Amino acid sequence: MPNLVPGPTHTLTAAPHTLTIAPSLGGRMATLRTARADGTVIDWLAPLDATQGFDAHQWPKAGSYPLLPFSNRIREGRFRWQGRDIVVPAHPGQAHAMHGLGHARPWTVAEAGADQLVMTLAHAGRDGGWPWALTAWQTLRLSATGLDAELAIRNDGDTDMPVGGGFHPFLARVPGLRVQFDAAYVWPADAGGVATGRTAVADGERFLRERDLPEGDFSRYYGGWKRTATVKRPDGATLTIRAGEGLDHLVLHAPAGCAFFCLEPVSHVADAVNLAARGWEGTGLRTLAPGDTARWRMQWLLAA
Repeated sequence: MPNLVPGPTHTLTAAPHTLTIAPSLGGRMATLRTARADGTVIDWLAPLDATQGFDAHQWPKAGSYPLLPFSNRIREGRFRWQGRDIVVPAHPGQAHAMHGLGHARPWTVAEAGADQLVMTLAHAGRDGGWPWALTAWQTLRLSATGLDAELAIRNDGDTDMPVGGGFHPFLARVPGLRVQFDAAYVWPADAGGVATGRTAVADGERFLRERDLPEGDFSRYYGGWKRTATVKRPDGATLTIRAGEGLDHLVLHAPAGCAFFCLEPVSHVADAVNLAARGWEGTGLRTLAPGDTARWRMQWLLAA
């Protein structure tokens, strides 16, 4: 298994917020904290220990990492694309490919400042099982209002490629935390976590009004959401997530008994490339021509 080795971290500051980034650990955001006037500190992310390396395919459930060149799963790591049969590696121990390659490789720092960091990642199109060459960028900016994150992917190959992306944060889960967002539909998943189709949102899946996370394991793929979600802590601190154009899907993953949950703004549903081939609309699948670049942006407004 490939290992990610700890390297230099970068800390961005914009009072009262501090963001620590670990480029060598899959381009991850390790911690995001806000200092309150009373001296207490809020951890918005489940903190990642950036001094420890880990197996790239058995990552800690902490911090936040980029999703590229696809989000979530591809069924059995196989799909047909423009007359070609494509095979990408299954996640070790599972039947399906998962989460792409960006989180499993070290990133290179291109620009570093007090409140902004730009990282790059190049993929030659041979290693890692993704047959298209690409270059990716992450730009993370911190301000007094919060975080602004941008992910960009350029197709460096000579044929069209399917592309997707997004953000996979492990948010700190505390007792009494409440969540709110609006979505048009859900994509039910099978036992392997792969979406099987599209349907209306059931009452128990709705977060139209601010509500607690379910006590049991809860994972849903939402589509057509309004691209705004709020996370309110019992102490009144609030995170507002605003997703930019193209991030029309949202994954809510909240396993029972864990100190984290995930709210992932993403561009497509799990296994979009196969679902689209079967005729499902609204998967979010996008075709990226040679030389073209896809960009996605996310903002976190932090109110402590």
